[in-house]
Amino acid sequence: MISLVIFLVAALLVIMYIKFRNYVPILMYHRIADVPGDRNSLPAEKFEEQLRFLAQNGYTAITPDMLYAYYTKQEKLPRKSVLLTFDDGYHDNYMEALPLLQKYNMTAVVFPIYNWIGKKNQWENFGKQETTTMTEDELRLWLKAGMDVQVHTLNHPFLTECKDKQLKEEVAVSKRQFEQLLKRPMEYLCYPYGFFDKRVIDEVRKAGYKMAFAIFDNVPLWQINLFALPRIPVPSHQKMWEFKLKVSSIHVIFIAMRKWERDFKKLKRKMFK
Repeated sequence: MISLVIFLVAALLVIMYIKFRNYVPILMYHRIADVPGDRNSLPAEKFEEQLRFLAQNGYTAITPDMLYAYYTKQEKLPRKSVLLTFDDGYHDNYMEALPLLQKYNMTAVVFPIYNWIGKKNQWENFGKQETTTMTEDELRLWLKAGMDVQVHTLNHPFLTECKDKQLKEEVAVSKRQFEQLLKRPMEYLCYPYGFFDKRVIDEVRKAGYKMAFAIFDNVPLWQINLFALPRIPVPSHQKMWEFKLKVSSIHVIFIAMRKWERDFKKLKRKMFK
């Protein structure tokens, strides 16, 4: 019996590897800062350790445009490609992450919140350390340095809880506002908190986006949905052995395990209400 279970698990892993080996790992960062107790704040020295590993092991940081061309036109990517993303657009992304990205010849995309540009992080009203976000000028300098800027809505709400009018504003108006501010097309959206559903995707498509980034919830695993791309969080306590797995050819297995874990917890909560 045990041998059969081991065989079935091994077979499943092989099938998943064959199916997902061409998927590109997308990493999700927030702050680059040493903030005790905040799992979304990665110390700069750990971030540098990760970039050094990527650089020394032949990885190439790609852009959302490159990822889109790869999935839609089958345009080739470097053999070891990875997409680095930063949510919310914190000031330390500019001060700490940017010099390190340049040092290791990496690129990244930041997703700022339009109505919180250059302001204190007061949308995080749940015990987060006070900090500020990148200013308009810093976003322009980020772009000038070869990085990318895309959209993270107007106010960072739970999009699945928005009424139709608010949803349209958060998705479509934020796109137009960023395009006017930065004088360039905005074609990619990052869902706040990673939450979305069919109604949200429909509105995102209607607004003219090409792709949208999520985390684990509701993302399909057996096919690529350009409007539900899974990302892998990089927490403050990230161990290097685990980071290496997250950027490896089996990274989707990690996503699958986290997704199944969350689905199980949701089911458990429903059953024991």
